[in-house]
Amino acid sequence: MIKRLIFLILATILLFPVVAQTSVEKVFLSMPNDMLWMEQSQRSDLLVYFKDKKVDSIQNGLNGYTHLIDYDEAAKYLSIRTSPKGSFEMQIFNDETSSFVGVIFSTCAPACDSQVAFFTPDWKPIAFSLPKVEASSYLLPNLSADNLVLANGLLSPLFVHYSFQKGTANLIATCTAEKFLAESDWKQLKPLLKQESIRFTFQKDGWKEQK
Repeated sequence: MIKRLIFLILATILLFPVVAQTSVEKVFLSMPNDMLWMEQSQRSDLLVYFKDKKVDSIQNGLNGYTHLIDYDEAAKYLSIRTSPKGSFEMQIFNDETSSFVGVIFSTCAPACDSQVAFFTPDWKPIAFSLPKVEASSYLLPNLSADNLVLANGLLSPLFVHYSFQKGTANLIATCTAEKFLAESDWKQLKPLLKQESIRFTFQKDGWKEQK
């Protein structure tokens, strides 16, 4: 009976999802240095200062300062302001058997645009593809030909800011046209939009748009 109990305990531990053993701190510290222009020791100091409520910033390799905005182990989430115009988000996601890391690099000047990438916990790239986001993704259906030409013109180029919905399996894609359009142009465009944000959810077969 005792041997059977020990076996069941060991089996449970071995089958327990990898994500439960994957910490934001460990993944962040093992990140390649050139992703944030910070040495591992600098990233370690940044977390220590933040947890001890001392300071939330540290000098990076570009003679600027990196500010830790949010660090939440329970939500598997970390957010950093890399410069006055740049930001970085990292979140650990889990599927049925393992975990993976999502990162977002964003630049706002003033409209925000983002790059999204996914990795294994030891920073090997994963080829997850997101559904394509176009101007039409944000527009009302059945617009008149004139309104369609107007909207496509105002949304070219299209700037999209991605962000993780902290602690969930959701990724938000927000059209940031308001940030760079003239006020008069935005007043023309806004009534033609069905939404300013699109939500994607990670499922076992990849990222799917929530309708």
